[in-house]
Amino acid sequence: MGPDPKVARGRRQLPKKKKPAFHPSLLIGLLIVAGLALFWFYRYGDFISSPRFNYIQISINGEPRTFLSGESILLHPSDRIKILQIFTNIPFNHEVRLWTKDLDVERLRYEEAPLANLLSEPEGLNEYRFRVWIKYRTRDLAYMDWKVRPYAEDWLERANRIINAKRRLSLLERAHSALPQDRKIEQRLLSEYKAQGQLGKAAGILEGRAGKKPDKEILNELLGVYRAMHHADGVISVLKRLVKLDPEDLEARRGLADALERYGKKRAAIGEYKALLSRLSEKDRLTIYKHLGYLCTETGRYEEAISYYLLAADLDKKDGNLYYNLSYLYERLGQKAHADYYLEKAVELGSADEDSRLKLARREIEMGELDRAEKNLTAIIHKNRRSLEAWILLARLREKQGKKEALKEAYRQVLSLDPANETVIYNLAVLEYESGNLAGSLIYLEKYLKAHPNDPEVHQILFDIYQRQAKKKKAFDEAMVLVKLKPKAIDIYRYIFDYLNSEGDYGRIIPIMQRGLKADPDQTMLREYLVVCYLKMDKPELAVKEMEEILRRRPRDVGLLLQLAKLKEKLGKYQEALEAYKRIIDISPGHEEAEEGYLRLRLKGVEREEGE
Repeated sequence: MGPDPKVARGRRQLPKKKKPAFHPSLLIGLLIVAGLALFWFYRYGDFISSPRFNYIQISINGEPRTFLSGESILLHPSDRIKILQIFTNIPFNHEVRLWTKDLDVERLRYEEAPLANLLSEPEGLNEYRFRVWIKYRTRDLAYMDWKVRPYAEDWLERANRIINAKRRLSLLERAHSALPQDRKIEQRLLSEYKAQGQLGKAAGILEGRAGKKPDKEILNELLGVYRAMHHADGVISVLKRLVKLDPEDLEARRGLADALERYGKKRAAIGEYKALLSRLSEKDRLTIYKHLGYLCTETGRYEEAISYYLLAADLDKKDGNLYYNLSYLYERLGQKAHADYYLEKAVELGSADEDSRLKLARREIEMGELDRAEKNLTAIIHKNRRSLEAWILLARLREKQGKKEALKEAYRQVLSLDPANETVIYNLAVLEYESGNLAGSLIYLEKYLKAHPNDPEVHQILFDIYQRQAKKKKAFDEAMVLVKLKPKAIDIYRYIFDYLNSEGDYGRIIPIMQRGLKADPDQTMLREYLVVCYLKMDKPELAVKEMEEILRRRPRDVGLLLQLAKLKEKLGKYQEALEAYKRIIDISPGHEEAEEGYLRLRLKGVEREEGE
């Protein structure tokens, strides 16, 4: 029986399942293959094109900045750095990294940090240079140069905190070396050089500035440094540059002329003063005329000097010095009439002018016009007896006149005004000595000797004075000083020998004569003194030695040969005595004592050596 058709209509049939496009096992296989391919692609595969770096983005203190390969980045240790992104053609920047020596730069890819945290000396003022490489695996893709250095303010702040001047200067020099273009550091270093007296280094900085830009302010500062250093060439060089910078700068031109004059470049100074004249008004030229007259005189250009002094005299008719100068110049040129004319004008104007009369008197002494000089000096002293220079000039005048008593009086006046004048003390001592006033001379000599204890001339005079006064002990003391100061003065040894011989002090004589022989080995007189001393002290062998030394220098001294022969005979040196007697006979045939001695020794059986 078949199914009920009603029931069959109400039953639903299950839908037929669709067959999947890919079998599940096939899909799993494909995923495995893709994973392996991707692993191989990243790990071992070659890219279609070479690995390439495009740029890098870095955050510096919160500000993103982009840099290309090879760029330099100037950073401060306090800068906060973060590597934001590296742009390459490498998928996901796989195996791309940053590297540099002595800096953990890779850390900055993952965190923002101040550079100081990564530096070896975060609190120092060192400058660092890092070449930061962008690498893919072991390959270099690109690089950046990071320069990390402190600001000028950092250096200056640190310097201001240092109390020790030497350490502060050292730090500023480091700062200048690190930041050579920074004007604030350079100015601070310049001030420190000046403060510590290192003016040469200060001048070096200013010269560097002046070389770049010849600024008037810089040159004036440099001029001040050179003047403080007393650096003649530096001062002149700067003044020349100032004049070149502004030819109408009268102050600089006058300064240059003065500097050339001060440092002995008088001919060059004349040229600058002449250039200055053309830029001055008539009333301002007087001083320059006088300077030119003086400089031309100093350089021997007498006629030119006269022309400038005459121009000055037209502007200042009451300056007696101008007439003195004109008189002197005309005298040098042999124009006596003109010289006398201006001398009279000078005296009329300068009768109360001590300095002018002194200058005139000095020139007159040099020129041999002694009567005129005496007149002027007498006039000065009459008005001012305490004029030291007048008395000194008068002493020179008296010396030239040969008036020794008047000279002594002038010296005494000088000494009353200048008690420490050693030259006058010595001269007075000599004058009193020469005039026979030995006691007066001693007063000055002893005073002079306190300042000059080793002056041989003074000791020589004292030695002679004490001899004349029969003060033998004092003369002997001076003689002992003199043989040390003048070891070759034979007459001094003679006095020492006579004095000690009279005292019988032969032991003291010997070392003195020996020292004299060291200074002059050929001085036979000293050896003769030694012979006497050795014989007196019963040292005949030493006496013989000195006699033989004398005979080497005076081989024909018959008297000494006879003395030697007798002494050797006495010592039992008969052969040597025989030879000495024979030498006497050869030199002086018929010498009775020598012949008797020779015969006496022959009778004793003494034979002459063969070959003699």
